[in-house]
Amino acid sequence: MKKIIMFIVAGVWLFAGQSWAGTPGSMKAKMGTIEGHLYVNGKVLPNAIVAFFNKKGGPPPVAGSTRRVPDMVGRADAKGKFSVRLLPGWYYMGALIRARGKGPGPPRKGEKFYFIKNDQGQLRALEVKAKALTQAGRVEGLKPGAFKEFSKFMTVKGQILGPDGKPVAGALILLKGKINASRPQYIAPPSDKDGKFSFKVPPGSYYLMVRKSLLGGRPQAGSLVGTYGKTSPLKANAKTGGIRAGMGVRGGMGTALAVRGKNGAVISGITINMFKIPDPVATRKRFEKQARARKMRNSAGKSKK
Repeated sequence: MKKIIMFIVAGVWLFAGQSWAGTPGSMKAKMGTIEGHLYVNGKVLPNAIVAFFNKKGGPPPVAGSTRRVPDMVGRADAKGKFSVRLLPGWYYMGALIRARGKGPGPPRKGEKFYFIKNDQGQLRALEVKAKALTQAGRVEGLKPGAFKEFSKFMTVKGQILGPDGKPVAGALILLKGKINASRPQYIAPPSDKDGKFSFKVPPGSYYLMVRKSLLGGRPQAGSLVGTYGKTSPLKANAKTGGIRAGMGVRGGMGTALAVRGKNGAVISGITINMFKIPDPVATRKRFEKQARARKMRNSAGKSKK
C-alpha cells in the first residue's frame, strides 16, 4: 500500500534577520515602526540581533533553555540603534549577541541574551501603533534569570528514537499550540546523547514535533522527522498533567497527541519515534516498476490461456 508521509513545519529562521515578506498586503499597510537604543549595564550593546514577542503569546520562557519563537527580528547597529517594522500590538523585546559564524537558531550555550526591563525591573512591554513611529528611547536589557515572570512552568520529559529504535541525539522539539499552526510557539533544547530531553514551558497544551534542523521549509527526502502521536507510544505518566487526543495530522500520519499541564506539572514517559521522509522520485519509480511487473504477469497469464 502506498504510504506518503508529509511533515510540514513552516520556516523557522530564528534570529536570522528582519523579515515580513509573508505578511499579507492588507496587514503590511497597518504596520508601525519602533526605534530605540539598546543598553546593558549602562553601556551600549552594539550589533545585537533584536527579537520581538507579541504579548498575547505570554512572556518568552527561558528556564531550561526553552525558547519562544519571536514574531519579528531585526538588528541594532554599531551604536545600539534599532528600527523594526511590526504589526500593531504590545511586544516584549529581547537582544542576542550571536557567536561569530553561527547560523540561525535560538540562543546557544555561551551566547549572551537579554530581555528589556522597565523601571521596576520587570519585563517591559512596548506598544506599536498602526502606521505610526514609536520612539522607545533608551531600552535596558537584563539577563533572563532576573525576571520573576519566568517562575511558572510545566516540565516535559522523554526520549526520541530513530527508525531503528536507537536514541537520536541533537533532535529539536518544536511546540505548537495548534497542530496546523504555521509555525511553532517554542523550541526545546536538543536531545542528549541518549536521545533524552527535559524542558520547561509555560503551562498549557502543546503538540510536540521533532526535527534535526531548524532550517525552514518542508523537510527534504531522507530527513528525520517525528511527532508525538500515532507513530509513538500513546501512554505517558503525568503528575497534575496529561495528554489529550488532537486532530489528525495532514498526510496520513494519523492522530497527534498534545501534552498539557498546569503550573508545576511534571509529564514524563513521552517517547517520540522519528522516521525518514520518503524520496518521492524513488517511491514513484518503485511503484511504476511494480505496476509494470503486474502488467507483465497479467499479460503472461492471458497468453497461457
